[in-house]
Amino acid sequence: MRPRESEAAGVYGFFKDFGVRETIESIIIAVVLALMFRAFEAEAFIIPTGSMAPTLQGQHMDVECQQCGVQYRTGASYDSGSTPNADRRSVTRTICPICQYEMVMDKSDPNHRSNNGDRILVNKFVYDFEKPERFDVIVFKNPNNGKQNYIKRLVGLPGDNLLIENGNVYDMVSTGADEWAREIIRKPPGKLRVMLQLVDDTNHIAPKLTDVNWPSRWQSWQGGDDSWNVVQSGKHPNFIVDAGEQTSWLSYRHLAPRGEEWVDIEQGVRPTRIDGNLGQLITDYYTYNDKVVKFSNGVMRDDRSLAGHWVGELAVDADIQIESESGTLILKAVQGGAAFECEIDVATGTATLSSSDETVKFVNGETRTATAIAETNLVGQGTYQILFANADDRIYLWINNQLVEFDAPAYVRGSDVVPTWTPENHGDAEPLAIGARDLKARVTRLKVLRDIYYTAATTRDQISAEFLTINGLTPGEQVYQRRQLFQSPRKWGLPESKVIFNQNKGRTEPMFPLGEGEYFPMGDNSPSSLDARVWDGPHVLPEDLLIGRAMYIYWPHSLNSPVPYFPNFGRMGFIR
Repeated sequence: MRPRESEAAGVYGFFKDFGVRETIESIIIAVVLALMFRAFEAEAFIIPTGSMAPTLQGQHMDVECQQCGVQYRTGASYDSGSTPNADRRSVTRTICPICQYEMVMDKSDPNHRSNNGDRILVNKFVYDFEKPERFDVIVFKNPNNGKQNYIKRLVGLPGDNLLIENGNVYDMVSTGADEWAREIIRKPPGKLRVMLQLVDDTNHIAPKLTDVNWPSRWQSWQGGDDSWNVVQSGKHPNFIVDAGEQTSWLSYRHLAPRGEEWVDIEQGVRPTRIDGNLGQLITDYYTYNDKVVKFSNGVMRDDRSLAGHWVGELAVDADIQIESESGTLILKAVQGGAAFECEIDVATGTATLSSSDETVKFVNGETRTATAIAETNLVGQGTYQILFANADDRIYLWINNQLVEFDAPAYVRGSDVVPTWTPENHGDAEPLAIGARDLKARVTRLKVLRDIYYTAATTRDQISAEFLTINGLTPGEQVYQRRQLFQSPRKWGLPESKVIFNQNKGRTEPMFPLGEGEYFPMGDNSPSSLDARVWDGPHVLPEDLLIGRAMYIYWPHSLNSPVPYFPNFGRMGFIR
């Protein structure tokens, strides 16, 4: 029955609207949660800086790339001090994490203005009854300034002997006099998912790149295999395969334009560099740190993230429509020349992990095996959302947001972890791939993500680039040298290149020993976090400086659409 005209109009009709009702309900829930948490020894905090980005946002700008349309967050204007005459620094440019387009900020655009940090609720009660857990997001007093609150992720626990190397954190276990064995510290699966960082998304391909025939990052690069076809579905590409007995591969190459190449691209000119390009390595790039700063005196400074480290721990997020009742779907991740493959039998749902590196063994207690097995819910025709990740010396697989439990998901390897490439095996130049055998399928979206890379800086001078001086090069020059190497696959196997890739590796003793009641916090935005790695004095957090566990983002900055000050519901939620 249709509502009476008087009911559908006026105030009653306004509140009947689903969107309005949802907005009001969310505001009420946020207020109730705030009151409830306050009653249970909770306190509200605001995030001041980007040291925990992207998990938590300090002062920042939410922007949309003018080329590929991806929405991302970057640094914002800030003061250099607290005095009235302090220099005001204005962020004037930012760079897209996907297409590398350098966008000039327009301060008349509401979306290019600075936003305050996330407002969060901190449970100050929880640690009175239980010990902090590894990878909790904690709030604590700065050991060097008791009036200053910090928020970081808890990585080290009392009794740990920490080593940071190759982007990972290890606990060093004593095996005798001055002898140590490493045990990698792994993020729990739920934490890993929220900490992964976006590298590429097939739903965000810049039209101007298509206009100049910029190559698709996903294709059958090895040649001779035309089983995968690309078709447009609206604005986005779909990848279709009808594979036979031989495995057909759809592989990823990290082909991002360089900043200066956008001048030609915008004029419809294809950069010649891309012809025959072999790809490049993925690095620890953070959009939050990548900016050009204009000071109040007019001086400009390029304050871009140095991004000087290769990140080999990657994930592929795929939306796949399986169109046959049988066949094999294969997911592949390559790190340091070792290809990790997960073959899923579509008829039964059985998944099998293996590696091309004979030194890799999957671990189940004391047992070492060449393969690992699991049963999945990917059976027969259907639409599946798949996340396949290699991180912390473990393989992760989620299907339709359900974690697949392998009988031996972790692994150990005896080979060096350095990038490889040969004409016959492109190795780390094609670090992710999807394969099909006797299978008909359509892939509607592909995203590439990377794990957080923890830098091993031990002083503030090393925070952006923790390189030792080699051959008289400054840290900045070493970063440039590394970037050139990262873009040159043919050079990865050279002896002098392996020296660079192995730089700062091979430590045999702990860097940060923790005693009773001592903790070690680190920021998710490792290149821009003044955490325990670089503190003056002891690199530890005493237990009595803990304030509590960060629990809930109850009020992010408001959105400017559909109306000003519209609540940003997508950012509200529990902190993981």
